[in-house]
Amino acid sequence: MTQINLNLNAEQIQDIIAQSGANDLAKQMLTTIFNQLMEKERDE
Repeated sequence: MTQINLNLNAEQIQDIIAQSGANDLAKQMLTTIFNQLMEKERDE
């Protein structure tokens, strides 16, 4: 399986989510997942 590593900062990811064509529920879900990933990374 191919892996792709992307280097984006938190602000860039939040901008991508906000500007996506996703509906509000999808944006909320993506934001929640992103925040949980950031918390996990911080805790490690």
